[in-house]
Amino acid sequence: MSKIIRTKFNKEGDMIYISHLDLQQLLQRAFRRAEIELVHSQGYNPHPKISYGNALALGTESQGEYVDVEIEDDLSVEEYLKRMNEQLPKGIEFITAMEITKQTPSLASTIEFGEYIYTIELEKPLTKEFIKSKILDFMSQDEIIITKKNKKGKLVESDIRPMIRQFDILDLTEDTLTIEAMIATGSKANLNNSVFIPKILEMLDIEMDPLDVDILRRDLYVIDGEELVSPM
Repeated sequence: MSKIIRTKFNKEGDMIYISHLDLQQLLQRAFRRAEIELVHSQGYNPHPKISYGNALALGTESQGEYVDVEIEDDLSVEEYLKRMNEQLPKGIEFITAMEITKQTPSLASTIEFGEYIYTIELEKPLTKEFIKSKILDFMSQDEIIITKKNKKGKLVESDIRPMIRQFDILDLTEDTLTIEAMIATGSKANLNNSVFIPKILEMLDIEMDPLDVDILRRDLYVIDGEELVSPM
């Protein structure tokens, strides 16, 4: 009798530098070593029935990644977590898990927003009043237009304002600014940090490489009515 388990896990430390494909392979090896038998699809090219939430960009830390796994074994959730965490490397930890049914909508089809924390090293001090006023001006715009290349390589304009649900200052010291934002992170709409971070730096008149901004994905969310709730 198979069962489907939804798991929340983190990806921290050196593990932020492994790709989504490498992560998939790492988890499959961990399942084998943990002696947890996975259900495989039928057909010419059988593969384990594992599905993920929105893929995490390389170099991004996360405290809220999700994976659904269908297993052959009749393991308790507690035993499943214990066995997996004994096999996972430092930086990947299965935090919590729950059993779901075949009727539960997939992670990819339901996750719509991600909560992100951005840490920016400042070369010159900024005041909280300055930052708050800039964020207020930014969020009061009806449209925030960006230009990007589509799949055919053609430049197209896109309005990212509907993709930003929340945006605020979290902490400020003389040399570090921490900002939090809730942005579209799903299959229907996805605001890439490679687009959003340059907009933040431009807004605050900070000259630095966007790749030097530290990113933490705190969690992923589905929409339930007007509320944002955890996939678990």
